[in-house]
Amino acid sequence: MFDKKLLESSELYDKRYRNFSTLIILPLFILLVGGVIFTFFAHKELTVISTGSIEPTKIVAKIQSTNANPIIENNLKEGKVVKENSLLLKYNGTPEQTQLSELLTQKKQVLDKKAQLDLLQKSLTNEKNEFPTTDSFGYEKSFENYESQVKSLEATIQKSNQAVEDQNKSTESQKQAIQNQVATLQQAIQNYSEIENAVSSGGGVSQDNPYLSQYNSYQAQQATLEADLKNQKNPDETAKQAAKSQEESLKSQFLSGLASSKDSLKSQIQSFNVQESSLTGSNAYDNSQSSQILTLKSQALSASNKEMTDLNSTLTDLETKISLQKQDDQYSQVFAEQAGVLHVLPDILGMKKIPIGTPIAEIYPSLKSETKVNLTSYIPSTQISGMKVGQKVRFTVQQNLPKPEILTGIIKQIDSAPTAFKEGNAYKVSATTAINAKDLPNIRYGLQGKTVTIIGKKTYFNYFLDKIMGRTS
Repeated sequence: MFDKKLLESSELYDKRYRNFSTLIILPLFILLVGGVIFTFFAHKELTVISTGSIEPTKIVAKIQSTNANPIIENNLKEGKVVKENSLLLKYNGTPEQTQLSELLTQKKQVLDKKAQLDLLQKSLTNEKNEFPTTDSFGYEKSFENYESQVKSLEATIQKSNQAVEDQNKSTESQKQAIQNQVATLQQAIQNYSEIENAVSSGGGVSQDNPYLSQYNSYQAQQATLEADLKNQKNPDETAKQAAKSQEESLKSQFLSGLASSKDSLKSQIQSFNVQESSLTGSNAYDNSQSSQILTLKSQALSASNKEMTDLNSTLTDLETKISLQKQDDQYSQVFAEQAGVLHVLPDILGMKKIPIGTPIAEIYPSLKSETKVNLTSYIPSTQISGMKVGQKVRFTVQQNLPKPEILTGIIKQIDSAPTAFKEGNAYKVSATTAINAKDLPNIRYGLQGKTVTIIGKKTYFNYFLDKIMGRTS
């Protein structure tokens, strides 16, 4: 019989309700309720998944075959980084390159010669040596010869002017000597005039007069005549007249002698004046140094300009010949027009002969940090309706890498018309992204991967409801 007292114990309830069904149903119910609530708030990304590849945003250059002859050198290699003017193909029957090489060598020599000639012109203009090193064309020697001519001209003119200066100094010295002689003679005339004046009018004679002795002698003779007259006792008139006549004769002779001496001195002065007038100095200094140097410079510059014109003409002829030679040779070799990454068209690999005009390769931009690439994918026409420009695309590289390589881009272009494939029509979708420096080691043009395009979001409740109702998303 059941004991009602047991209803008050927890053991009864534990035995009655602690079983497998009770422990499983309640958590599952709570989990179900939580999951339903989650579907009303959580959102699911609506995506379009397809296969895509990394493509360049532009093709830098397209390479075509230029010759149908057998290929003797083939440098085409997929993914190869090429520089501008790198040799890609060389055909058999290539024309002799000696002539082109010789023309290029001649052009280099002409350019070097022009550079040295330009230094010569600068040296002539600036009147100093502008050559950093000795040139092999003799232009520095030409400038040194020009400098020698200038120095020789300066020395010649300086010597000529020195001779003129010496001549002028000699003439001035002679003139000064003559003037000194004339001054001495004029002073002598003045001294004679002083004595003559003293004799004629009774004036005095200075004690420093060099002819004072002659005057004193004259006075002594006159005094003697006067003394003789005084010594006579009661001289008659005849005696007086005789004495006076003697005095007048003495005076006349003395004055005549003075006049004769003065005339002789004046004659000497006149002779000296004639000599002085015949002494003419020369003012013909040579002042043409600047003009003659300018003439030398003009001649040298004119010769260099003519040579420069000849060199330019020669250079033009060489460039014409080189251009023609390159035109002849351009079809025997194929060069990379631009630097970049080489993409060889699959049908070309291994071919020994390629018809003229056949596309053989393309050059893509070099992959560097921040280089933009296209994430290209083809979306079936049944899934394209939800895709728009500006939507985000995730591209995952399909390679065995320690860490998945994921690139994120933005759709920039969707083709307006589909492309036909065996599986059906598909639209080409291009998304653009920039390569980070850390991604560069794992990125190559042509890599394939999975592209996931996010076209929208909806709650999980609506998503499952659409699935149940058969509506596509």
